[in-house]
Amino acid sequence: MPKKLKIILINLSILLIGLLLIELIFGGWFNANNQLSNIGILRDVKLEYTVNHLYETDQPTITYTRDSYGLRGISTFNEPSKIDILTVGGSTTDQRYIDDAKTWQEALERALSQEKETWLVSNAGVDGQSTYGHLKSFELWFSNIEKLQPEMIFFYVGINDFYKVSSDAKYDAIQQYEHAGLKNTIKDKSVLYNVYRKLKGIRKAQKVKVGHFKVDFSATKYTQEEVLDSTLLALYDEKNLKAFKVRVQQLIAYSKKMRAIPIFITQPTFLYKIENGEVFGVENINYIEEKYAYNGVGYYKLLTKLNDAIKEAASDFPVIDISSEDDWQPEDFYDYYHMTEAGAAKLGKKIYQKMTQIELVK
Repeated sequence: MPKKLKIILINLSILLIGLLLIELIFGGWFNANNQLSNIGILRDVKLEYTVNHLYETDQPTITYTRDSYGLRGISTFNEPSKIDILTVGGSTTDQRYIDDAKTWQEALERALSQEKETWLVSNAGVDGQSTYGHLKSFELWFSNIEKLQPEMIFFYVGINDFYKVSSDAKYDAIQQYEHAGLKNTIKDKSVLYNVYRKLKGIRKAQKVKVGHFKVDFSATKYTQEEVLDSTLLALYDEKNLKAFKVRVQQLIAYSKKMRAIPIFITQPTFLYKIENGEVFGVENINYIEEKYAYNGVGYYKLLTKLNDAIKEAASDFPVIDISSEDDWQPEDFYDYYHMTEAGAAKLGKKIYQKMTQIELVK
């Protein structure tokens, strides 16, 4: 065997052995804790973040805490049996840069304290998760939390599914999702795949500007003119909405299996604002998959389609509509998607008011 080829084969063997050791040590093949970490669930952590670069606050350093089960919540900390309402969603549920005491869940819990019956709220949001990830949370996370028996599960969903377009075609039926087999098992447990997935997600988030950053809304221009690629609209109608409804239905099925009532909450963003019944969207044009153009008005049109799909799929259960409220202000958001302390407080109160209107609480 030529000496150079021998050296290459030896180096490749060392590399493969190294990758295999990384998988065995840090993957979820033998350790359920690693598997949860791989899909973005933090457990038993207490972090501090400086946030005054994102929004004005009297508390520039905030505390972000997750208990040993991976949940946020002051009154339910390390006591899942106390949880009455479990909130599920992405970064707008997680609220990485909002203090433990100032999340919308805490604001909701304080509002609910006015009721005769005590309602305790827990936060199971995971930064970056769409409904794909929420399904994994039920399968790999919630099902393994002993004594977790919430009365209601609030799904604050929509905006992370906005960018899921062409890949949704393969999830046209619940059965296909449930029986995806070996491929999904590898994706769930492989640390290398999940590192790749996270890096890919970060890159995509940067492109479509859904990461955490400060937006100067005083310099943001809004328009009533719609920009929306006709191909993108067709993809939403033909593939995205159908697959999205399937995932919503599966989330409902998982909730019922836990004997909890599923409640869906539509999500507002500041890519658009509603004034006197008229929609004004951000003038800047963005792209999905680097080819489908849309602006703020186009975004609102597609987001409304997602919200209508939620209402259709969850027709037997309450849907709390927050996205069409017209009193959101620039000070409620630090970027187009994520809320400030003031916005989180307003959101918690709004959800409580909607709950009283549909008699979830009396």
